[in-house]
Amino acid sequence: MKERIPDKIIRAGGREFRLYLRYDDVFEKEMLEYPDFDGNPEYTDDGRPFRVMADESCTRGKSRNPESYGPGDCGSCAFFRRDEPYAAIGVCMCDAFKRENHPRCLLK
Repeated sequence: MKERIPDKIIRAGGREFRLYLRYDDVFEKEMLEYPDFDGNPEYTDDGRPFRVMADESCTRGKSRNPESYGPGDCGSCAFFRRDEPYAAIGVCMCDAFKRENHPRCLLK
């Protein structure tokens, strides 16, 4: 069987994410399918969680804009770090969500 070529590759936090197009019934077009980090958390080697920039911001989010109340999504949060400019996948640098500190991770 021939290996499928990814439609996009994003590098973040020392990892490589291979993204593929899939048909979306709601938008009725092909769209890149991003990892579900809420349902299946993934972490950097030092325990920082990966996030997709469009994910809804958490209550600890801090806006990059000092005149704004808070970020609406992870991509607008001051804790979100990308390895590549404008990359849709990055790493949350908030210490509260580092693997050793996050209650969800302590259950594993």
